[in-house]
Amino acid sequence: FKKNIRRWRTAAIALAFFQAFAVMVGTGSFAWGAGNAEDWKGNPDSTHFNLGVIQGLGIVNDIGGYALVGTASTKILDRGFAPDINNSVHAEIQIGPFFASGASAWIFGSHLRWDFVKDDHWTFYALGGIGGNSLTIANVSRTALYPRLGAGVIYGIHDQFSVRAEISHELTAVGVMFFL
Repeated sequence: FKKNIRRWRTAAIALAFFQAFAVMVGTGSFAWGAGNAEDWKGNPDSTHFNLGVIQGLGIVNDIGGYALVGTASTKILDRGFAPDINNSVHAEIQIGPFFASGASAWIFGSHLRWDFVKDDHWTFYALGGIGGNSLTIANVSRTALYPRLGAGVIYGIHDQFSVRAEISHELTAVGVMFFL
């Protein structure tokens, strides 16, 4: 059983990093900005809603597996808690299935995402809120709630499309975001 967990974990992490690497190579951007003197100082973006999907390694009750999670968020503050820099706060929900050998679950969460916008492409964020899962193993169901803390990065490819990578104690994933 532990061999399967290691295989799932290794495969999910490798897939997540491969996808992030492929997107960065495809967009030709490994540079952290072009020396813009106004990094972190721009105006807030005009979009208020976004939808997305992230996928990668999920961990539920010490079981590693594949997680595919849908995300939706709305901006609640144009200027966050640091008035001198370009930062905003979003209320976000996430939900999606988790698959592992002999187990299935739903992963869900509701949290605030605090975005720190470096430039037109790079946004770094922290998140905090409540997460949980509903796990079924051999026809026995169990639901758990826990604090959800994490960090991530968003790379803007287009005004309406970005890629995203996120890590928290129950999810290491990459995916896409669409701005509405």
